[in-house]
Amino acid sequence: MAVNRAYLGRVFPVTEPYEVTRAAVRAFADAIGDPHPVYHSPDAARAAGHPDLVAPPTFAALVAGNAYWPLLEDPDFGFGPEGTVHLAQRFLYTRPIHAGDTLRAEVTPETLDTQAGRDRVVFRSLLRDARGATVATVLTTLLAPQAAPAP
Repeated sequence: MAVNRAYLGRVFPVTEPYEVTRAAVRAFADAIGDPHPVYHSPDAARAAGHPDLVAPPTFAALVAGNAYWPLLEDPDFGFGPEGTVHLAQRFLYTRPIHAGDTLRAEVTPETLDTQAGRDRVVFRSLLRDARGATVATVLTTLLAPQAAPAP
């Protein structure tokens, strides 16, 4: 099934906010094997000038993934999650993500092209805090599953 080009450029807001907790920041830092104190100790984070724990830079991928995943599960979009390959991720930060942030995301399937005969889509996920200020933009590039050869 081909990607539905009518989705390109449309903004899809995520209705549920993402609550950044200390536990989530610590668990993410542990999962990536980063023991930096600002990810684990509120005192260390405050000493470094932050209001609370700082999320590792790639933490934004969790919030962005929550934003674009429903599109991958939408059969009308035509780009299912099964067999999809994650090609690239780029993070553009306005400020760090901190424990205590409430983030809302909106995702836009921005570009669609073909690589090696497979659809490639770039999602732009815009993450905003509770005041509506932009915290980060995440660009995620996915490659569609390879079509099964004809029998």
